[in-house]
Amino acid sequence: MKKTLPRSPLPFIFFFLKPYFGYFLIFLIVPILWAIDTSLEPYFIKLVLDTLEKTPRESELLIHLSYPILFYAILRIFINLINRVHDYISLKFLPHFNNRIVIRLTKYLQRHSHSYFQHHFGGSLVSKISTIADTAESILNDLVNYFIFPFITFCFAALIMGTVHPLFASILVTWTLFFLLITYYLSYQVQSLSEQLSEKYTTLVGKLIDSVTNILAVRLFARQKYEINVLESTAQEKLEKAEELRWNNLKRSAVMEVMANALIGILIYALISERQKGTITIGDFSLVFTLSLSIIDIIWDISRNYIRFVESLGKCAQALNTILIPYEIKDSPDATLLLIGQGDIELKNISFNYSENKALFENLSLRINGNEKVGIVGYSGSGKTTLLNLIVRLFDLKSGAILIDGQDIKQVTQDSLHQNISFIPQDPLLFHRTIMENIRYGNLDASNEKVREAAKKACVDQFIESLPQGYQTLIGERGSMLSGGQRQRLAIARAILKDAKILILDEATSALDSETEYYIQQSLEALMENKTVLVVAHRLSTLLKMDRIIAFDQGKIIEEGNHQNLILKGGIYAKFWHMQISKNAA
Repeated sequence: MKKTLPRSPLPFIFFFLKPYFGYFLIFLIVPILWAIDTSLEPYFIKLVLDTLEKTPRESELLIHLSYPILFYAILRIFINLINRVHDYISLKFLPHFNNRIVIRLTKYLQRHSHSYFQHHFGGSLVSKISTIADTAESILNDLVNYFIFPFITFCFAALIMGTVHPLFASILVTWTLFFLLITYYLSYQVQSLSEQLSEKYTTLVGKLIDSVTNILAVRLFARQKYEINVLESTAQEKLEKAEELRWNNLKRSAVMEVMANALIGILIYALISERQKGTITIGDFSLVFTLSLSIIDIIWDISRNYIRFVESLGKCAQALNTILIPYEIKDSPDATLLLIGQGDIELKNISFNYSENKALFENLSLRINGNEKVGIVGYSGSGKTTLLNLIVRLFDLKSGAILIDGQDIKQVTQDSLHQNISFIPQDPLLFHRTIMENIRYGNLDASNEKVREAAKKACVDQFIESLPQGYQTLIGERGSMLSGGQRQRLAIARAILKDAKILILDEATSALDSETEYYIQQSLEALMENKTVLVVAHRLSTLLKMDRIIAFDQGKIIEEGNHQNLILKGGIYAKFWHMQISKNAA
């Protein structure tokens, strides 16, 4: 069983670090060596100054300074080597770390319910995955550079200052503890503010994506100014949170700078006092003072970058809380594969509702025999499409059960359920890929010839061949470069290629002209052979050869029978039929 992904940034990052633990250990060694270098450079200056003070004759200076100079040269070479090792480890480790996060989060995202995607902008979800991967890498780097490195540097600095005089070490340690307490007190609101800012930013991006995606509607309704006003309003909310966060950081930075200057002042006073007593050398004075300046530089670095670190934490936390919410629909722990025989479908006392106040289906029962062709009609909102969505388990029932060949669909894997059903929805689901790739999506192992055969059966082959690049033509986002009818014919060709035992058509011919519909009906008849078929259609001519037609109203079956029987009954189906006949005659 796969482990649950942590929803907090730091545990999440450490979870993905496990495969790269060896690299990460080396990655951690580097700041230790940087800290040593930061402390040893002032120590080198101390050695030089003390040598200058103690060497009476200038002619002997080179001899006495040779060891410190050699020590410094070796140190520089070693540090340069370590820097290159750091670059190499970063190259081998961080890109893989980033990619692993993207792939794993995408896998998690794919398993969310249909309802989840209805309530979130697609572009925003993609942006969140990218944000998590990028901020995770940024947080990892900042942890090393602005937490581990400063901590180790403080430790080494305190140790070296202690060798000069315990007073200096005690001043640094006391100041550091006080500094950490003040910083924590001033920063407790920052992550919360950062998460709020990230939420406002995500909302802004979502509205921008929505506006750009529907740019044709914006133009046709001349709503460019309105869209800008909507974006400006959302941007203003984001701006207010950004200013609040920056103001918090400004106050914290000011306090940190005052404390840094206080440390310098205290140490200078202590250095002068100890020098007057003769307990420290000029080299000691230089060592402590230079180390103090290095520490101040580090603190100012932390101050400048802390806000970025916390913003990264906030962005990561906010994105994780969106992507990693528990699944609404998931496979049972002991789920089995769906085994299709006849393709019987049975709905047993099913109840379902979108809202708490009103049930769409209540104790509805229906049986569709294997190889039976069933048409479904009814007013808009009567539950036709919802019924189909429940059969493919895009939503879960409130109560009751849906059985396929006697197997409860909640007890089989969702993948095996979907592999055994060809579903053509109202809006064809096409990718910004080639026509060949879009049709082959129904059967990834199909040859080019099989793809062409499916296209011919869907009456789309002639159109494809007329294109300059034929089957290698890119069709745009959601097939935007094609007409509605062409998109639906590609979707039908894909279903033909899939050749599943159960076929579901939800207004699959609604965007076709009458002549094309006539030819496709012939192809669909061949496709429907030896299959269980459910067809939702407003064009009733599509249903003439169905074995049974079911009429829905407000989630209830109000009549059923074949075309001729329902016409003779003079009910809702007959009403729909005569309205269409009158419309066509007109």
